Amino acid sequence: MLRRRRTFDPPVSDGQTTSPGTTVHPSRRWGQADHPYTGRTAALATKHDKLPLIAPPLEDAVGLRVEAVAVDTDALGTFTGDIPRQGPPLDTAIAKARLGMNAAGRPLGLASEGSIGPDPAMPFVHSDREIVVLVDDENGIVVWESHSSWDIVAKSTSVGPDEDLGPFLSQARFPEHQLIVRPNCGTVHPIHKGISSLDHLTAAVAECAAAATDGLARVETDLRAHACPSRRAVIAAAAERLADRIATRCPACGAPGWGRVDVLLGVPCAWCGTEVPRPRAEIDGCVACEHRQTRSIVSAEVRADPGECPYCNP
Repeated sequence: MLRRRRTFDPPVSDGQTTSPGTTVHPSRRWGQADHPYTGRTAALATKHDKLPLIAPPLEDAVGLRVEAVAVDTDALGTFTGDIPRQGPPLDTAIAKARLGMNAAGRPLGLASEGSIGPDPAMPFVHSDREIVVLVDDENGIVVWESHSSWDIVAKSTSVGPDEDLGPFLSQARFPEHQLIVRPNCGTVHPIHKGISSLDHLTAAVAECAAAATDGLARVETDLRAHACPSRRAVIAAAAERLADRIATRCPACGAPGWGRVDVLLGVPCAWCGTEVPRPRAEIDGCVACEHRQTRSIVSAEVRADPGECPYCNP
């Protein structure tokens, strides 16, 4: 339930100036002692051991205590697809956080959600994008951050009961990364998850191959957070970014969560001046008010390579 929104104290000026014509930059970070979340406790909805990934950066950055709440986050979707995810990743992460908040009876909640698959820019490479979100019903705000990485182990193969899995297991970094086995065709079940021993793997392949219409078992990386160390690293990086964002206050209203909300594209081509769709500026914004500031990330003198230009290199 949404509670009355708190009014944050706007930050004071730190006396730093930017380029001519811009306003004075206010101080944008709290000391931990006076952050509004210092000494508070947030409920982390997790079924897969995410507490050691998410809690430390938040405790270090703003003094926010985090407690794990064991709720059935699988009800909102699973990587194996036996329970489909109903909405976009951010909406799912927020829904997870609210599950934990409701279970713990707290107005502050945390959760994460991952999306793993072919990278849109390079379909032959798998990428992992992790979102970590803080829901604050006391102040009516939601703060989130994400981190993406290609350093994710996400392997799969189809095999018969007597085939050699040695090369695949090496690529899949088994048993450090656990596995899932299911029928390759014809039926969803049985599904064996969290496989970390050769005996379990051999038995699971035999059972699932026997159940499949093509006589093959599907063997793939178990992408749940507790079973996939390479994914854990990406979640931890996203939590670090969230902690930094929560530690940064809006220069207008003082609310936590100031950071990038959009990117502006358009760098002139060095030959013809046509704008090439490369980032030229980022827009920072507040989660509690409408304040926005544009921040250049390339100088006005920078020109794009004509090889990227849709006119010079159609």
